[in-house]
Amino acid sequence: MKLRSLHRALGSFATVLGAVLLTLSACSSTDEGAPTPSLETIGSTVAAPASTSIAASEVPVSTTSPEEESPNEDLAVPSTTTIEDWTGPVHPLTGLPAVDGLADRPALVVKIGNNDSKSLPQVGLQSADLVYEVHIEDGVTRFLGVFQSEVPLKVGPVRSARSSDIDLIGNLNRPVFAYWGSNQGVGDEVAEAERQGTFVPMTTTGDGQEFFFRDKSRGEPPYNGFVDAAAMAVRADGSAPQAVFEMGPLSTAAVPVRGVGWLTPRREIDWVWDQGTERWLRFHRGAALLDEAGVQLAADNVLLLYVDYRRSDADLESPQAISTGSGDGWLLRDGTVTGITWSRPFTAEPWRLVDDETGSPVGLRSGRTWVALARLGEGVLLGPERIAELVG
Repeated sequence: MKLRSLHRALGSFATVLGAVLLTLSACSSTDEGAPTPSLETIGSTVAAPASTSIAASEVPVSTTSPEEESPNEDLAVPSTTTIEDWTGPVHPLTGLPAVDGLADRPALVVKIGNNDSKSLPQVGLQSADLVYEVHIEDGVTRFLGVFQSEVPLKVGPVRSARSSDIDLIGNLNRPVFAYWGSNQGVGDEVAEAERQGTFVPMTTTGDGQEFFFRDKSRGEPPYNGFVDAAAMAVRADGSAPQAVFEMGPLSTAAVPVRGVGWLTPRREIDWVWDQGTERWLRFHRGAALLDEAGVQLAADNVLLLYVDYRRSDADLESPQAISTGSGDGWLLRDGTVTGITWSRPFTAEPWRLVDDETGSPVGLRSGRTWVALARLGEGVLLGPERIAELVG
């Protein structure tokens, strides 16, 4: 996938601040002959959730400004942030300094609800190093929060496991996987993954059930289930994961962009670049997605990865994401978008990202990352009218 047309279109977009139609080709995650998706700049799209920063992000930083100035100040490519004078350990999933010295603890993965307004606000999600968002049945999505650099006291609402989860977290070096039960078919898949050493499952009907509880202030089941994450993390006896994404400088092929949307059958998700905080703000159905303290969730990196979905063998009503192989995607960081190709041959291997324009490896900015596993054609660039509608 080449980005020359995207460069030209975004240059025009920055100059006239009008909604334009862009085409960005994208290939299927498993079929090289698949049709390319359409990338549209839209003036009105709706939105969804994000995650916030931690104490490690307050370590002094130095910045290196880009060589060329953007023709539009609002769309200027921001400086690249690097860690200054830090020689200690870093957290493997964020690349941020391990100021607490706890860089070697195992990862904790929690399945978190996102079905409808009854799931709001999600609790503890702002502390996740990685958040995977995946299609489930009925055209909605759910989260997998991966906690390693920071583990909150409480996480939820906790929901049931899906087939997609098993392969997706296979490169985290045997993490603890917390979920609120499953159907029999998925339960059998989880048990097999446990036998193979993929992860250590903890659920409401098996090992670790003492860590789960219901919060009656959050309404009725299944929306009020939570996990004592801090206590569960102490129980974990595994090792820290290796980095699953490389960190690195901003790609030379990156182009400025103000916002991106992910349109699903029953989800309208938006990410908007905030120049003040230098992070991507998450919106849900046109409103800011807030954590339990009323702070908008945000991310340092957003990855939109185009993947194939098939029907789960364990649940014929549930789609299963194919998170191995290769496919197309976008990387959002530092107020820019870069067209990428992702690859991951086996579940135990990290993700590899390559710049479509230069063919060089692409790195993430140090910090928290949200990953959307989208179908072809679900990604759109947001026009100025939609961004103004979201941010007021």
